[in-house]
Amino acid sequence: MIREHNFSGVFYPKNYADLIAEMEKTYDTLTSSSQNQEFLQMIREYMKNKRILSFLIPHASLKYSGLVSAFAYLLIRQFDCNTFIILSSDHKGTSPGLSVNNSEYWTTPLGKVKTNQKIISDLVNGIGNGFLVNDQLSFEIDHTIELQLPFIQFGNITGEFDIVPILQKNQDKLTSKKLAKLLTSVLPKEQKIVLLCTSNLTHYLNYDECYNADKLIISEILKLDVDSFYEILEKYSRLICGYGCIATAMEFSKIIGNSDAILLNQSNSGDIDGNKSSVVGYTSIMMV
Repeated sequence: MIREHNFSGVFYPKNYADLIAEMEKTYDTLTSSSQNQEFLQMIREYMKNKRILSFLIPHASLKYSGLVSAFAYLLIRQFDCNTFIILSSDHKGTSPGLSVNNSEYWTTPLGKVKTNQKIISDLVNGIGNGFLVNDQLSFEIDHTIELQLPFIQFGNITGEFDIVPILQKNQDKLTSKKLAKLLTSVLPKEQKIVLLCTSNLTHYLNYDECYNADKLIISEILKLDVDSFYEILEKYSRLICGYGCIATAMEFSKIIGNSDAILLNQSNSGDIDGNKSSVVGYTSIMMV
């Protein structure tokens, strides 16, 4: 079974050459700044001797949040990762709660991406039996995981990697902590793993309100304290699509011994299109 690219031509270019050109343009914009290059070089020092990393990245269109994501993916490019666990909230609300997709491949205009059937089976039938289920429909109609694949493909020279797609509809604290623990228990030994948690931040506030709210939310994420994070969510949970996924990534990082989180970049849609009356916030964070 193959999960075709359903959102090319909407969130990112449908044509191979156009997509490559857009990706190159995004990275050129990032690396043209000597300040960005120096910052990322400094961050790479934190990655040394690490086998597992976690990142928070956004999932708006390539035009809107591509540059924010590129800060993370430029670091990931040099990590030589074997398996990407890609975690997102269920934007359409069709999944039963927690679901994985067992399609053998996902596609983009850049080619096919293999899924890790061993981890998927372990999550559904093994130690995670009953907690996660296989799901096709929810992954077909949700764009967020697909949007990460061109970044991974563009940055992976060998192409020797696989993915584990997960949708987290239930975003309460208990579920997030349980999922984090489960994910750590199914990781293959010795291989390099990246957990990609994808979520935008606050939605549809004005520019200043969004910036200030996101700054506060980011400060809580950087603490890697899930309990404290959920306290602030009493005010902001309705404005953040993937808050439970963020909490899962935070808890996952702490369990594996990664106790630091670093802000890579922050912006919002108003920085791109100039409309500052109603914006969506984006950030990229590395947990290491």
